[in-house]
Amino acid sequence: MKISFIYSTSDAVGRTIKSLGYKFEEIDEDITDFKYNKGDTIIVFSRHESSSKKPSITVHYPGNPSDKAMGGEPNTLGIAFPKLLTAIYRELKKINVNVEKAIEATHHGPTYQKVPVIFVEIGSSLEFWSNKCLVKELVESTLKAVDSYDNTDCKERIVGFGGSHYTPYFSKLADTFCIGHVISKYYIENLKEEVVLQVLQKSVERIDKVVFDNVRKDIRDRISSIITKRFNVKLESR
Repeated sequence: MKISFIYSTSDAVGRTIKSLGYKFEEIDEDITDFKYNKGDTIIVFSRHESSSKKPSITVHYPGNPSDKAMGGEPNTLGIAFPKLLTAIYRELKKINVNVEKAIEATHHGPTYQKVPVIFVEIGSSLEFWSNKCLVKELVESTLKAVDSYDNTDCKERIVGFGGSHYTPYFSKLADTFCIGHVISKYYIENLKEEVVLQVLQKSVERIDKVVFDNVRKDIRDRISSIITKRFNVKLESR
């Protein structure tokens, strides 16, 4: 399997990676809307932004779960790779720095690629985006995870609906399970059927279980009905 590592020179973390001398694929496009499509899987190193400026290290899949697109196409998800994303997240958690580490819910583009795309990010200010030691640890941990991902244990491959953007429940489940798409509570009430189906369809690995995190019963029942008509998977809620 050929994994392409990329960064953008329009991104602060990308510029830090370039200054460190890594010979990854370089683009100059907006990191949420690029068209690069080489390799069997694409791993993107980039900055993470948040209004709180809270320091963080995150991983996530791209995708726009609603009519509003931030790069890419509306109501379209990227392709998930549960075992690889989880392997990366488990390595990132080992970095000895006191910042939040999380699997984010699926958000922003690009959505054009026909192969899995995984974002690996540092947030949430220039102080961290330009921190060469931290960026190097992020990159080296990711490379280590890729080299050893075949040995990653997955009790089951799961996808999720509900919870907050930083998915504390699903991030915790990643210690045992491998995580596919997670759609946060901010989107699920008006989630279109086509997007519900993509949560399970757009994965290079078969999904074993759907987990609902504090989802209201009427919403949970609607989503469950869509899923069970097309997929033979376990459903779990809390």
